[in-house]
Amino acid sequence: MQHFIFHTLFAFLLLYLPTVFADQVYPIITYTCDKKADVLKIKNEVRWGEAGRKFKFSEADGIYSPWDWVEMEDKGERRLVRQRKSVELICELSGVSYKVILQPKLFNTNYFGKCGNKLSAKVSIYMEGNMLLENKALEPFCHGNAQIIRGIKVFGAKRKLKLYKIAKHKFY
Repeated sequence: MQHFIFHTLFAFLLLYLPTVFADQVYPIITYTCDKKADVLKIKNEVRWGEAGRKFKFSEADGIYSPWDWVEMEDKGERRLVRQRKSVELICELSGVSYKVILQPKLFNTNYFGKCGNKLSAKVSIYMEGNMLLENKALEPFCHGNAQIIRGIKVFGAKRKLKLYKIAKHKFY
């Protein structure tokens, strides 16, 4: 009987643990200020499991992880998640200054609660101090099939902003 229980437990761990780690999603936010093409780009993508855990984020290259913008504090049975910082970026296009602010989008301040282990990002964009976009969540909800913003472009000469949306089931 003990032999059966051991093998059953071992088989369960072999089958279950990889799916636990594979289910962890890592958001990747890429910022590009391309003066030559006269466009500012923000790209939203994800990696799963090991690919996300080992992904090479680089602030110098404009590749950000919203997990770097939060801090966690254990509070008994809860792990409190809160914003630690935001990222402010400036892009000059066609003689106009654009300010981009990137912040984490928290779905739950309790890491162990529903969607607490998921993050996305919020984006604000200002043109010469005038708001074009304020605290726009790239992923508004952690459940359901609400559209996700896959990308944002600001066209310098046209002074236009465009959001690129995709259905959630196509994003993940």
